[in-house]
Amino acid sequence: MSLSPYYRFCMRFSFLSSMGKRLARSEPDIEILLEKADKNLRGDVFYTGLVGAVIIALISTLLLVTIFNLSILSGFPLPIRLVIWVAVPPLIGVFTYAIYNYLPRNRISERKKSIDRNLAYATNYMAAMASADVTPSAIFRGLAQQDIYGEIKVESEKIARDIDFFGKDLIKVLQKAIVRSPSEKFQDFLQGIITTANSGGSLKVYFMSKADQFMKDNRLTQERDLQTLGVMAESFVTVVVAAPLFLIIMMSTMAMMGQSGGDVLLAATIFGLIPVAQIVFAVLIGDTGGGD
Repeated sequence: MSLSPYYRFCMRFSFLSSMGKRLARSEPDIEILLEKADKNLRGDVFYTGLVGAVIIALISTLLLVTIFNLSILSGFPLPIRLVIWVAVPPLIGVFTYAIYNYLPRNRISERKKSIDRNLAYATNYMAAMASADVTPSAIFRGLAQQDIYGEIKVESEKIARDIDFFGKDLIKVLQKAIVRSPSEKFQDFLQGIITTANSGGSLKVYFMSKADQFMKDNRLTQERDLQTLGVMAESFVTVVVAAPLFLIIMMSTMAMMGQSGGDVLLAATIFGLIPVAQIVFAVLIGDTGGGD
């Protein structure tokens, strides 16, 4: 296992590695989670990096807050400066811990969407290969060379590697692939291959039937996503275009009439409300349809 320079740096400190090992023992499912995220890391190494990141965040934030307290915030009352000095570093540490833990789960979600999105097309490829009497092992080797199938290519590479380099039986390799796959649809598909092979059924027929099923599922998903995008487009026009425009006109009028607070609200709308609303809609639209 080749570690990045950051993880090698963290592993040099025995107290970090010992804390990482303790955290890994308390989370027995972390190894499977990292496999599903396609992270080539042991659980203890991952948690060692997490503890290191939290400590670095705490020290960096403490130094920055101290500098700010002695310079920019020097005119503030001492109790306020103490509260900032005591409260901000732990908050940043908790935030770092949460983000670090979230990243593998976010990667799992992205890989799941990629597999589900490309499964229908990959199954068509497998059906075509099976029609030419190509063995299942050779089919997965072929998939491992097709970049257009996204994360299915990555999963196929692992299957082909286990068969070719470790000499494992196809059934055992597929059982292992089921455990590490982030997609329930792909897990069910691989389980169907095992069941069909064990019962002496035709993989060609199985691949063709699953390809038809997945294509129908894809069409339904795309129709649903289009409807969702239509609703979101209407909401965007209302929330991000019409409503802020109305507020800007109203607050500009208030400012011209000399009423206090109009300038502040206008600036908050232009530099706060509108950008935040656009970011929220961008995230929601990006999440629709798997990020396409």
